[in-house]
Amino acid sequence: MSRAPSALPIGLGLAGVALVAVGLAQWWSDRAPRPSASPAGGAPAGAPAPGPTPPPAGLATPGAGTFTHAAPAERSAADAAAACPGCDVVLITMCSLRRDHVGAYGLPAGQGRTPTLDALAAEGWRFDNAWSASTFTLAGLTAVLTGRFGSATGVTGWDKGLVADIPTLPEVLGFYGYETAAFTMDAPSGFRPDYGLDRGFQTMTINMPTRDTPDGRHGPGAVGPGGGSVGPALQFLSGRVDPRPLFLMFHSRTAHFPFVLEDDPSEPTGVHHALYEAGRDRAGENLPGNAGGTKQQGVVPVAKDEVQELTRAQGEAGLAVWWRSYGESVRRADHDLKLLLDGIKAKGRWGQTVVIVVADHGESLGDHGELLHGDAYWDSVVHVPLLMRVPGLGAGVSPALLSQVDILPTVLELVGAMPPAGIDGASALPLLRGAAPEIRAATLIEGGVARAQSTTPRGAIIQPPWALLRQDMGCGPGQPAGHRPPGEPFTCLYDLASDPGQTRNLALERPEVIAELSAGWEAYRAKHGKDGAQLQLDPSLVEALRRTGYDFRSAEGPTAEGPR
Repeated sequence: MSRAPSALPIGLGLAGVALVAVGLAQWWSDRAPRPSASPAGGAPAGAPAPGPTPPPAGLATPGAGTFTHAAPAERSAADAAAACPGCDVVLITMCSLRRDHVGAYGLPAGQGRTPTLDALAAEGWRFDNAWSASTFTLAGLTAVLTGRFGSATGVTGWDKGLVADIPTLPEVLGFYGYETAAFTMDAPSGFRPDYGLDRGFQTMTINMPTRDTPDGRHGPGAVGPGGGSVGPALQFLSGRVDPRPLFLMFHSRTAHFPFVLEDDPSEPTGVHHALYEAGRDRAGENLPGNAGGTKQQGVVPVAKDEVQELTRAQGEAGLAVWWRSYGESVRRADHDLKLLLDGIKAKGRWGQTVVIVVADHGESLGDHGELLHGDAYWDSVVHVPLLMRVPGLGAGVSPALLSQVDILPTVLELVGAMPPAGIDGASALPLLRGAAPEIRAATLIEGGVARAQSTTPRGAIIQPPWALLRQDMGCGPGQPAGHRPPGEPFTCLYDLASDPGQTRNLALERPEVIAELSAGWEAYRAKHGKDGAQLQLDPSLVEALRRTGYDFRSAEGPTAEGPR
């Protein structure tokens, strides 16, 4: 048996040794986002024009627009002996990107659809054992930006936001003199002021969905050449004259459900047409994407999901359309990335730019009976691609265990900044320098889109070779699940070394492993657990979540609007 799970809280990486406090108190007191005009400067030649940015409708539903914070009044000097002092940092989070759809992760020959990601992997570091911190965007991005797991931030569901006393990566970088900017689409991704994830970004631009993205598929006009989602970031870069180092974050939704851009009513299975029509004028209903769409999962009080039921009814032919549609969306997302990286290179600082690309989560695409993502913790959803390109640190492939929470301390150590105390992440710099074979013994994956009625946490522990999954949808077709109390999640245990496809549930055979892993998880939660900020979301944002397929209701429990 592998190392004892008692190492879990320690191995999770308490990398910080001092709280970056001076100046952040003033920063936190000035958190309210303020809409402003878009950054000055035209888009570079050939770049797609950004979509319209009407004024936001208020904090509860900010919509599209540019939101600003003042930079911290006090600054601290970075460590000049750091690996990349003064370097720009570009963080790209790609929604729903499966690692087996990235060529660098072994996509079969002839199926390459990610030349930009593959080139970045060849130029930098590819991490083969990286894991998300959750199964949905809000929780994953919160972990990336705070360096903490869901228990430590309280952000484990759609109805929870980031509390004010947890520093974020852009807040700390701003304290060290960085200009910080973020770009994404106006969609219920969680990367928006509603949830507190604008904190620390001196500029956050939320763009109207463009016609060349799934979110904008019902909009007017032609699809065009693609790249519309990166238009505002390119415009910002083109007009930028600020001498400060830059932290730029772009969150891509181009590969997110429902994948398609145009209708195809002639496609024989009807799946493509159903994907295109998903969510149109149906606010409040059970829409595709609801973590499998079943009442069992406690997401919505409706038992069936039309698009997924149709896909399953069409058998292999329907699943083939689902896969093909997703693959085409990944190709478009890679093209967006190329345009963004080209725009960054055009600024002439490529030799001083750290680039990190990570998926917020993957997608099931039929694995283990699940078509999308949300509340099951299968490998295809939580084992994610992670690439790092760091000037001066070469290229390679690392098998070391990593989590999304390790990104924050890695960035801060690279540029010579002090990480906040109490984070769960550990810097990956020792791996890049060949100074250590690993930086953590275990990682956690917590939360989901469904509101659970029991106190037993849903999630997973990855401590090689073991993967312990606690999930409501069972352990997959044909796998024994064992007895469970009513309302409790199923317990699934896999040996990833001998069973990477997670086809043999060992929960009944290895109860001692489950007990030890569970004890480590509970000890961590007891020490670090925190409640997120309970949100009273604007009804229009809840409506948008449902149209995109997300929901956080249960059949009996409270809703986002408040207790029933």
